[in-house]
Amino acid sequence: MRRTTSRAPPTRWAARPGSRRRSSVIESAGGAVFVNADVDAIVVEGGRAVGVRLADGNELRAPLVVSDAGVTNTYLRLVPEETRTELGLESVVGRHAPSCAHLSLYLGLDATAEALGLSKTNLWIYPDHDHDANVARFAAGPEAPLPLAYLSFPSAKDPDFERRHPGRATIEVITMAPYAWFRKWEGTRWKKRGEDYEAFKAKLTERLLAPLYVHRPQVRGRIDHCELSTPLTTKRFTAHPHGEIYGLAATPARFEDRALRPRTPLRGLYLTGTDISTLGVAGAMFGGMLTASAILRRDLRGAIAKTAASI
Repeated sequence: MRRTTSRAPPTRWAARPGSRRRSSVIESAGGAVFVNADVDAIVVEGGRAVGVRLADGNELRAPLVVSDAGVTNTYLRLVPEETRTELGLESVVGRHAPSCAHLSLYLGLDATAEALGLSKTNLWIYPDHDHDANVARFAAGPEAPLPLAYLSFPSAKDPDFERRHPGRATIEVITMAPYAWFRKWEGTRWKKRGEDYEAFKAKLTERLLAPLYVHRPQVRGRIDHCELSTPLTTKRFTAHPHGEIYGLAATPARFEDRALRPRTPLRGLYLTGTDISTLGVAGAMFGGMLTASAILRRDLRGAIAKTAASI
């Protein structure tokens, strides 16, 4: 990619353990990695995507543009209005609902995962088998029982964590949460949303700690950092308009929609990630494979399976 303005380029990838190594793979192939470089719009010329314009005015040109910002962000925010109207992109987004929003509790502990007996295994905690009823009850009010709690132990999964953070461990606790609960704080700034917002977060934090203490009681009294993210946090950092955790909702209609594929009606623009595949980490990875296959006009599943088998 080349810049087409004379302004200073965005900040490149900040060096931290492991990150320099990952960015060097991209750079060795002729690419560049930028952080803190918000994309303002996809540049369209002659009916074709030819690059992106950053918020600071710089333009990065490329023969192809691949967006992992989600269908909603890509079509409604990044593609210029004239182009999206001409191609009918708004109708693609309009026929699908967003996925649910969520709460995520991030915990830092004053002992190692080994010392606390934390395994690599994720825990999915449900009150009973009637998931739909549990979700509906919780959506009606935050005092209802949690419809689910997902417990993850990232430091236990990272073989290099102890070297970088000796004597420490981390835990994440996640549950669903309607965006509507937080709508009244729209327009407020991150970390400056007011005392009532912080009080609400404190109550929700206690709700999320409860299942953790039931299933991992040994961590009680060992938490020395606790921070809760809400759908507003997700909106700020991912730009999903309703704090969606997964982009589009996983409905039958979404998977039947032939418009949700890597190649878009705008020449030179491709989509990737969960919105053209399925939800979760595996869905995002498979979305990347589908996009690469579409660009190369070659089914890469066999090549990937062969490479994986040889490792």
